[in-house]
Amino acid sequence: MGNKFRLKLSKKYSEYLESLPEHGMGYQLVDIELNNGLKLINRIVINSSLLELNNKEEFRNLDIKELIIKLKWKTISGYGYS
Repeated sequence: MGNKFRLKLSKKYSEYLESLPEHGMGYQLVDIELNNGLKLINRIVINSSLLELNNKEEFRNLDIKELIIKLKWKTISGYGYS
């Protein structure tokens, strides 16, 4: 496995994720759509604040267009604004 990089999510994203259930102990799975149209699927967010990135992925909080969390019983699409 390659190295993992982490992006500290801004306060608005952290607070949003804190209001939602976890998938497991201390983590959530999210899909992220970036302003450039790129979609990142099934990404791990640790403690509602640290987004794990794959190698060579590089972006900032301002690049996030939408953050979506998928729960067993529904999909929650949120924070589709800057």
